[in-house]
Amino acid sequence: MSKVQWLCLSFWACIANCYAEKIALHSYFIPGLVESPTQGLLIDMLKEIEQQGVLNFEVSLLPTQRTQQHFKAGRVQAYFPELEDFQPEKSCRTVAFMQKKIITVTLKSAQPINNISQLEGKKVGAVTGFSYGSDIINNPNIRLERVNNDMANLDKLLAGRIDVIIGDINSTVAAIKARNLQSELRYNVDKPVSLLDVFFVFQDDPVGNADCEKVSVALEQLRKTGYLKKVFNYQ
Repeated sequence: MSKVQWLCLSFWACIANCYAEKIALHSYFIPGLVESPTQGLLIDMLKEIEQQGVLNFEVSLLPTQRTQQHFKAGRVQAYFPELEDFQPEKSCRTVAFMQKKIITVTLKSAQPINNISQLEGKKVGAVTGFSYGSDIINNPNIRLERVNNDMANLDKLLAGRIDVIIGDINSTVAAIKARNLQSELRYNVDKPVSLLDVFFVFQDDPVGNADCEKVSVALEQLRKTGYLKKVFNYQ
């Protein structure tokens, strides 16, 4: 490509970006996925959508529960990621862009837990504000002991205060690797006990519904190009 061609492409890309619709989008800190308004795998996905030249996101971070509360009060127009269990009743959701894999983590000396029924009767470590799917949270025989983060759960598991941790293949596994506990713990990212669709949520009003549809179209394009499979193993 010649320098002149490169300059022309850069010029038109800039023009497209300038005229792209701006969407105020809220999110929250998720290790590996949303590290800041400019870093993380999900933020990278937003940049891929922006490359299509139709949308431009302005990302702000708030704590999870505050984001959800502000959305219900109408102070937040859109946020992500969200799961079906927590989707506000009056809202528009996009197509899914990934599935949240719920995995179990036990000590290497313990028996593996491969399905939800095996969690019954055990002390199960969970994280406050984290969704694990209705099959788990609505099971009266599963006792969830919630703490503030995955690190606290790892401490409880190592001390024998809980039998198993339920988490996901991103934040939970990142915490395990940060503590170099791979050799001491048993978990399998390829055999989740539950799969949950993950999507964007918009206000159920004319603007929100229109933006919801545009983001869904952009996500479908990323699915067709193989981006979602490459990054999130979702197709």
